[in-house]
Amino acid sequence: MVEKKFDKQKLFSVAVTAILIFFFVGGFWIGLDRVRSMEGTFPPNDIKEGISAAPETAEDAVKYLDYVINKALTEKPKLSSDDNFSVDSSSLETDGSDTFKSTLLFAMDGFEDHISSVEDTEGKLTSVNFGEDISSLLRVPSLEGLIVSEFSCNYIYYECPSCGITNNEQLSSCEPCGSEREYYKKYRPEYEIELSFSPDIIDTAPEAFEANFPVRTEDEINALTSEISDGLINDGYRGASADSLKLIGFDKSEISYNSFKIYFKVNRLTDEISYLRYVKGIDVNADVTFLGRYKDLGSCSVGFSMNEYKNFSFTWPALTLNKELVEIEPKSTDNLLATLTCEDPLAMTVSWVSSDESIATVDADGYIDTSEKTGEAVITASYEYLGKTYSDTCLVKVKTPVESMKMSKKNISLEIGETFELSTKISPKKATIQTVKWYSENEAVAVVDEYGVVSAVGEGTVIVYALSDDGYFRSTCEVTVE
Repeated sequence: MVEKKFDKQKLFSVAVTAILIFFFVGGFWIGLDRVRSMEGTFPPNDIKEGISAAPETAEDAVKYLDYVINKALTEKPKLSSDDNFSVDSSSLETDGSDTFKSTLLFAMDGFEDHISSVEDTEGKLTSVNFGEDISSLLRVPSLEGLIVSEFSCNYIYYECPSCGITNNEQLSSCEPCGSEREYYKKYRPEYEIELSFSPDIIDTAPEAFEANFPVRTEDEINALTSEISDGLINDGYRGASADSLKLIGFDKSEISYNSFKIYFKVNRLTDEISYLRYVKGIDVNADVTFLGRYKDLGSCSVGFSMNEYKNFSFTWPALTLNKELVEIEPKSTDNLLATLTCEDPLAMTVSWVSSDESIATVDADGYIDTSEKTGEAVITASYEYLGKTYSDTCLVKVKTPVESMKMSKKNISLEIGETFELSTKISPKKATIQTVKWYSENEAVAVVDEYGVVSAVGEGTVIVYALSDDGYFRSTCEVTVE
């Protein structure tokens, strides 16, 4: 019998293979457990209140409009103005045939573009630069004695905390993603405010009406509708040279006003108005005659509704950083970008300052370097323009971040009056911020204190969860109280 020699190399290969399998399987289950324990991150709902409270009544809105207009007149932002029109094709009525109406609808696709494009701006002031007097261009509202028939102020919306879908109403669950969590209340960066006035202000307050909503003269209307065929040849008939639409008898006596609105937007955090619009709703009655190859359609009386807009856009000097918060590890780098709003941004010099250079430093180009220390520093960027300083800040948090969090128990059962202490395990162990906050989704069933001690209160089932102060990792435990 031949004695087999011990093959050390083969044993070594088998051992290495076994070790690799062990680490693979072990790593797989560890990773799976970590994935199962991670339930997403849920940042707190950070609602920033505006400098001025949102107007709650029409009277408040009128006062607020007066305030922000006076602020603009004093601080002199850049201002531009334009006029435009929109036609409500669904309102079109005619005593002509269906063919006449459908052809007219096709032709009117170019009507509002035409009257907007032929608005005579030659010799008119349409813009004012930073620091210049805007009163020569801005139509200042004259609302004293006017009654607002309708008022709205929009800036609140709601967002699903799981998938981010938004809604104008606060929902208790999200159908698209299946989340059972209530939508978060959110604030938009601007107040969007609309004031509507009754059409009888033409008779009850004619001077205020004329100041806010000037009526077009017959000459102005004729100028707008003259050569209207040129606009419609290109836009309505796509280049057919002989086709045209002409409105006749389109004068002031055939126009009536059906609505009057003032709409404006204001940055809530600065009280800086960004947009002001005057809207006149107009009912038009006219005789329409087709020419060219459609002349057999003849003439008919036509009525439709349209809106005329007077728009003012405000641009305020500013410096804006691309980040409000930078979370960074020790001995690392990052950079900030500053956007300047002014006449010549490239000619401006930006100054950069750190509130604590032992934590983070910043150079002349916005590059951040952190030391070995953990902590917080505020980076401020600023520049001088027209005698004022404009700035923005970014909070830098230097830390070893939390990567995951696991609850000590996923399910517990208690009797009324019993308590149980839950705990969490944060990874990595060297994470700078190890603290968590505790919550119960129904305190009628169980409450939880700041140390994770759950107290059973009433029968039922409730989710108790912890939220890490860093990263906002969420981990839950289902508590059944019998």
